[in-house]
Amino acid sequence: MLHLETIDLARIVAGDSHERQKLKEAATRPGGLLLDFKNTDATILDTVSRLYDLSDRYFQRPSEVKLKDVREDIPPSSDRGYKSSDCDETFEFADDELLRGDLSLPPILDEERDLVRQFNELCHAATISLLSSLSDSLSLEGDKRFETHHRTTDSSETGLKLICEPSLAKAADVVENKHTDSGTFTLLFYERVGLHVYLPEEDRWDFAPVPPPGCALVTVADSLQRLSQGQFHSPLHRVTQPVDGAEKRYYLSYFLRPSHAAKAGWS
Repeated sequence: MLHLETIDLARIVAGDSHERQKLKEAATRPGGLLLDFKNTDATILDTVSRLYDLSDRYFQRPSEVKLKDVREDIPPSSDRGYKSSDCDETFEFADDELLRGDLSLPPILDEERDLVRQFNELCHAATISLLSSLSDSLSLEGDKRFETHHRTTDSSETGLKLICEPSLAKAADVVENKHTDSGTFTLLFYERVGLHVYLPEEDRWDFAPVPPPGCALVTVADSLQRLSQGQFHSPLHRVTQPVDGAEKRYYLSYFLRPSHAAKAGWS
């Protein structure tokens, strides 16, 4: 099992120099970090529990009903709305559409729109606080600061995603899905072991631990590795399972991604 540093979000926001140094060091390592929200939001445990329940109610509906939630108005590269594959089902709430208030949702999700929006805002604020701290740690100024690529006034593919990826009866049947994330930060809440991270220096794969209640696993993604000129590390990882056994398995994932305008200026 991978050992991950725990970072207190409230201390990052308060500018605690020791916590900020811990964050910088953790961002350079391939496994990510655990981000503790409890001292920032006292309702985080209840919120996450309600979102797991919402995920279960949403994904347990018949396939023909969920297929009505597929977005026909987006390019194939976008994850907005409902999508399915051989190994998982997802529904992503677009950050910019939530912010504008024009996101169309199926009734079962629309009933919890306020909960989704509040959690989305919490995750967004957390990731921007992390970016600001890392910008400070590298003494970045002006347009070189990481936050400037993630202004809420600009559209992006940032979004909160509900993920249903059940474990299988036979672990050997899991399809290989190793990848790095294309955005800036990924925040992941989950209750069952399944995230496998590659450690290049040891040339081995370790499972990430289940985050303690009120915490999320945070990993650097490709855009931040690029923006930091390789100082921060986007880990190769995959979703699998340590043992045989078919069970329900849900993830709550927030993907912070650069604005379309910022990416358009990248060579």
